[in-house]
Amino acid sequence: MKNIAIIIATIFLLSISALGNEGKANKNTNKKSVTVKTHLAAKFSSMIGYPSSILNEANETVMISYSVDENDVIHVNEISSTNAELKNYVLKHLDGKKIKNLKMEGQNGIVKVQFNGTKTQKLNFQY
Repeated sequence: MKNIAIIIATIFLLSISALGNEGKANKNTNKKSVTVKTHLAAKFSSMIGYPSSILNEANETVMISYSVDENDVIHVNEISSTNAELKNYVLKHLDGKKIKNLKMEGQNGIVKVQFNGTKTQKLNFQY
């Protein structure tokens, strides 16, 4: 009877320990994911630039569904915008382009790019 109590207590303690470590792993994974998304936002921003000739100081939004293959090449799966010329511009600057100096293999998601009339842009990632 005493041995059974010791076995149950040991299993209980091991279970608690495993759950605690899993929480730490998830926090590290989330931090890494945010860091990767931040770097990706910077890469997208530099690749897209600001198409002032298309925007004429207007506010525009583009939604981009993307994936990155094993060679770190971006594939635009879907893109939407009310401005067809802007849509084509963004597609031309992202689709099939290689991300340099950043291992992004297997990444995918949706990014919302908001252009404003002050010749700046803001990238908002949606997960």
